[in-house]
This record gives sequence, C-alpha cells and structure tokens, in this order.
Amino acid sequence: MIIPQKVGRYEIMNAVAAGGMGTVYRAWDAMLQRQVAIKIVHLDLQKDVPSQELGARFRNEARAVARLNHPAIVTIFDFDDKDPTGAYIAMEFVEGCALDEYVKQRPERHLEDAVSAMDQVLGGLAYAHGENVVHRDVKPSNLLVTRLGQVKITDFGIAKIGPRSQTQTGFQVGTPQYMAPEQYTGGVVDHRCDIHAAGVVLYELLAGSPPYLGTSAEVMYKICNEKPKPLSSVDPSIPKAFDPLVAKALEKLPANRYASAADFQQALRSSWQSISPKPPSATLSQQARDIATTISTQTQAPQGEQGSLVAWSREQLLEIERELIPFFGALAPILVRDAAAATASRRELYGLLAERLKPEDRRRFQERMDTGSGASTPPGASNEVLISGSGRPLTPEATERACKLLARYLGSMAEMVTRKAAQTAVDEAQLYSMLAQKVTDGADRKRFLAEAGRGR
Repeated sequence: MIIPQKVGRYEIMNAVAAGGMGTVYRAWDAMLQRQVAIKIVHLDLQKDVPSQELGARFRNEARAVARLNHPAIVTIFDFDDKDPTGAYIAMEFVEGCALDEYVKQRPERHLEDAVSAMDQVLGGLAYAHGENVVHRDVKPSNLLVTRLGQVKITDFGIAKIGPRSQTQTGFQVGTPQYMAPEQYTGGVVDHRCDIHAAGVVLYELLAGSPPYLGTSAEVMYKICNEKPKPLSSVDPSIPKAFDPLVAKALEKLPANRYASAADFQQALRSSWQSISPKPPSATLSQQARDIATTISTQTQAPQGEQGSLVAWSREQLLEIERELIPFFGALAPILVRDAAAATASRRELYGLLAERLKPEDRRRFQERMDTGSGASTPPGASNEVLISGSGRPLTPEATERACKLLARYLGSMAEMVTRKAAQTAVDEAQLYSMLAQKVTDGADRKRFLAEAGRGR
C-alpha cells in the first residue's frame, strides 16, 4: 500500500487501519499542532453509483456527523471531497484500539466491562438518533477503546455513502454478522438496525462470538429465520438476566425491538442492577485500559517505530516478563510492553509497574527490583550520546535545541515527537537517545547523533 505524504493540510505519519470503504491514517495538523485521524474514503471504487451522487452523499453525511458532539462519538474536524489524494474526513485521533482487538486480547470474559462498553455505546447511539443520524454499521471494529477506558463510536454515516444495493451479489450496507433482517430483505432501515447491531455486539462481548457464524449466505439465512441461542445456554456463567435483554434487541421485526437506544440502555442498567448493587462503570477496567494502551503502542506508531520499545530487545522484555509473572500473572506481557513504551530505563520501568500493585505486593516487588539489575542506562541506546551528555538536566532550553535539530530530519513532526519524548526522558542524554530512534535512516541517525554531541 502506498502511503501519501500529505492530505490537505495534514502530514501523514502512518497507516492505522484499512477497510472496504477507506483507509485510516494517523496524521499531524501543523496549523493546530495536534494529531488527527484521516480517513480517505474510496469513492472511486463504487463503480455502480455516479461520482456526482457519491460526492453529494459524502458531503451530506460528513456535515451531519460533524454536528454530533458526544463523548461516545469520535469528533469530526474537517472533510473534503476535492482533494487530489481523494475524499477524506479528518477526525479525532483515538489513542487506543478497536473493541474487537480488545476482545481478542482479554484473558477472560469481563462482565462489568461488557456492560460498561455497551452502556457507553447506547448513550452515543441515543444521542445520534436524536439528531436523525443512523450509523448502519455498528460492529466491534467501529467501536474504539481509549487508554482512559472510554468507548467511542466511529465511522458514522460511512455505510450510507456506498451503493444502496442489498442483493446477495451486490454491496451490502453493513457487515453480515451485525446486520438486521431488514438490511438483508430490503425493508425500511432506520435507527432500529443500530439497536439490533448493538445487541449482537453485546452478545459477542458476553459469549465471545456473535450469535450467528458461517458463510455470508449462512449468516444471512440464520439472521432472517433462526432465533439465537440464549446467552446462558452458551455459557452458564452468564447471568440469566441478560437472556431476555439481548433477545429483545435481536428480534426479527423492528417493531418488537427496543423502541430506542435509550430504552435499550435503561433495560441494560436494570439487568445489571439485578446482579450488582452499583451502577455500570463510566469507564472500562484498568485491565481493558492496559490492553488498549499496549495495542495502540504497538500498532499506531509510525512505520518502523514502536515508541520506546525500539530501545528494548525481545530477550530483555521476556526476561522482565518472567520476573513479573508472580505479581501480574497473564497480564505481565501486556503491562511490561506498556511500561517499556514509556521509558528506556529499567529502573523507571519497574517504578511504573510498581504503581499498579497493592501496597504489600509493592514492598516485595521493590525488594526484588533492588536486588536485580536496576540499571538506568537505556538498553540498546547509543553510547556516544549517553556518555557525552549523561546527567545533564533536561531544561526547556535543551528540549528546544533538540527539537530544532530533529526538525532537520523529521520536519514539522519534530515538535510533537520531542514533546512526547521529553515527558519520559530523565535527562538530556536520554532525550537524544530516544529521539535518535525516530530517525529511521541509518546515515541520518549517525549525523543526528554527531550533531547532538556537538550541540551540547
């Protein structure tokens, strides 16, 4: 895939995701000094719809979604269907991962997280429906988990831009497992298709997979003709209170489903309160946040870069993971990579991990760290930089000098990269070591290191 260097006024940093309707990139808005997500919509691939009609749909949908302002909906900043690169939407960049990635990585089903995620999603859908905006393609890959445990809906209106044909051989507005019967049969499609899809997502969060599996044709037949298995029969550990809740959302006839997303949300809260004295959590658990942080660190960094993870060898990370399994169990690999992405210092990494422990475990952990290799030298970092600048305090002036030097190699992205590195670097030497890893060309990196040594 060829990655464009620039779209509109946005400098492309790396590709994040690709789908049937477009490709998402992480980009830098130099004017407002912030990261954004750019989705280039593949209007040119929709051959059975006139380009003029597609352009009109794109503008109408983008305007409608740009008016939405809700914490559970990704914010749209800008759009353009005349750019030489293609029609694009600039939106809020979410540090995190898609809900389907979280489901794959979670060590076990988490009932409270499932309820919290769906409560947030239904809140966002209720707001959008109140603004006469229907999503039409609610599914885990269109639901983003942030590092703070929020869940945000993305890709509103994208499904409506493509062809409206819903034949077996034509383009379908939606994703097979999450589509409502009326999306297959050509019936009236309104906000209740989103309610059906939300029911499928909740089923998957609780049971581990959607209610219907198979080929597209098999899934279509089952959705239109078969009742899904009750959740408690799929997994007896799932409270039976969720059986009627999900069954109503998955009713074949739209009139038999919840009348609104708000009604579904209230029913969800009532089911949860029948088994828990507390309301649904406003955010997902720390475990979910750790998973989202780790995945975003590994997949959303510019190509060839994985945060400060480049400073650690695989063997070093495995060694630290083995040391931490007695404290963190199966979560040790996730937490270690999370901390390793924030620092190149082993001692500082241990400090970050210690903050996640209970006081009694923290003391035992600290003793183990003190008897181990608490070296502060970043593994794999350049000795030239560390020796020539070791111990020098990281002042605002030093950070500014480093930024100006890095700009020769990274352009306008240098400011963002330097600012992020300065948040974790303990001194001037470590800052330059971290910045050097961002210069991917070997010859340029050597020049950067040489100039860094002279500049200090």
